[in-house]
Amino acid sequence: MLPWAPFRFWKKVFVKLTEGSCLQLFNSKDDKDPFQELPLQACYSVSDIGAQQFDQFGKIFTVKVQYIFYKERPGVRPGQVSKAERLTTKISKFAQHAIAGDYEHVKEFASDVRKLGMPVEHAPQISQLLKLGTQNYEDLKVFSSLVEEQLFKLTVHRDRALNYKSEEVQLTAVDEIYVEQDLKGVVHRMIARVRIFFLGFLSGMPDVDLGINDMRKQGREVVGRHDIIPVITEEWIRLEAVEFHCCVDGEEFEKTQHIKYKPPDACYIELMRFRVRPPKNRELPLQVKTKITIEGRRVDIACEILVPGFSGRKLGQVPCEDVVVRFPLPECWIYMFRVEKHFRYGSVKSAHRRTGKVKGIERLMGTVETPESALMEVTSGQAKYEHQHRAIVWRMSRLPKEGQGAYTQHSFSCRMNLTAFDQMPESFDKFCYVEFTMPATTVSHCVMRSVSVTSEDPPEKYVRYLARHEYRIEMEFCSGSGPSEYLAATMKTSDQLQKEKEEEARKQDIKQQQNNESSSDDSS
Repeated sequence: MLPWAPFRFWKKVFVKLTEGSCLQLFNSKDDKDPFQELPLQACYSVSDIGAQQFDQFGKIFTVKVQYIFYKERPGVRPGQVSKAERLTTKISKFAQHAIAGDYEHVKEFASDVRKLGMPVEHAPQISQLLKLGTQNYEDLKVFSSLVEEQLFKLTVHRDRALNYKSEEVQLTAVDEIYVEQDLKGVVHRMIARVRIFFLGFLSGMPDVDLGINDMRKQGREVVGRHDIIPVITEEWIRLEAVEFHCCVDGEEFEKTQHIKYKPPDACYIELMRFRVRPPKNRELPLQVKTKITIEGRRVDIACEILVPGFSGRKLGQVPCEDVVVRFPLPECWIYMFRVEKHFRYGSVKSAHRRTGKVKGIERLMGTVETPESALMEVTSGQAKYEHQHRAIVWRMSRLPKEGQGAYTQHSFSCRMNLTAFDQMPESFDKFCYVEFTMPATTVSHCVMRSVSVTSEDPPEKYVRYLARHEYRIEMEFCSGSGPSEYLAATMKTSDQLQKEKEEEARKQDIKQQQNNESSSDDSS
């Protein structure tokens, strides 16, 4: 569906992505001619998947196809703030050197001011071209990836030379990790892909040479001093299934492993993508264990999240951000998590519970009453039923939280008391789904070591790393009337009990024979 301007209502459409990189919209599935077409261009991009109100029952997932262009305007970039703070400590020394006639230190200060750059920023201007929505989350993820695939294959060239007051290069490395894990914690599938994005504001028609930690280039790097990017690791990786943007010289890479290209002007492009083999036998940055207990008419859902001492970089621990855990819910139980409001239906939210108990907390809080048991309880974040997912969604902005160390646990619990009118579904969804991001870290250990530009003055370089994790974890189902995990593990089978009885009887016979022999010896 898409919102139709100028009345802004949702209209049902059918979308087709042609081989010529064009989005076509149809009123019905059998129409031959589209009522609207949108040819894709390299300067277009796909937004992240969001959610907005659709009707009185719930929300709808949306994605935007947007055109992004940049304007050079006065402003202070985040990197200039820290540099300016370091220069303020040298102003007093600069005055002393100037009065004393020490021109060497004066030139050094002038060089630092020159490196600071002009107070100019490249501000993005976003224009929305198309907005599509659907109530199926997985379908929208597939559609977004297909459009990104077409944008990656588009042909774009730098046709004219421009001049910028402040030259700048931005590089972003995104790791995408998908993990399938069973209820015992064994990882059955783990795949990883690295995508490198480039955005440049360069004067003239320069060529750019990007250096990454490719194992085939180890010991053969020849770059200028001003082209080196500080890195925190000296590890080298093996690239597999490498794909390049059309602006990259693929033949040069096959011969020398140099990533040389002539980038388009002020265009955020996906420069390259490749596969890596994730390291085995390593703790996952987030460990999730979910257990569903069914005892008569009572159903309990318990989830424990453990944040181990995982470190994606050597400088310290990197937190997990925007953590989302989804527990699929049977349709016959949805009504217990819905609240009727004036104009729409709302959702029951979780209650926050403290993990520990402080001595004398009742006296400090001024009450000794025990809190009433809620339908859902969490120790971190918030959980509620989201109708667009048909699941209970537990969201946390950051794990571990500020001030927490490694190996901290966070729990979620949901207790449902079914009535005689509630149905028990024949089958349950066996998996829960986890999504989160980790900033400033890469699972693949991919780092950008150098950026060389064929220009007189080297541009400012900004490098950003991001890891996106997606897990599919099997949930454990058990009956409350059965034995506990310890008893089940130590319980003996009927065969084992029979063998023990036979062994005990054999020992008794041997002991009886020994007693008879000893008594006969005494009588003789």
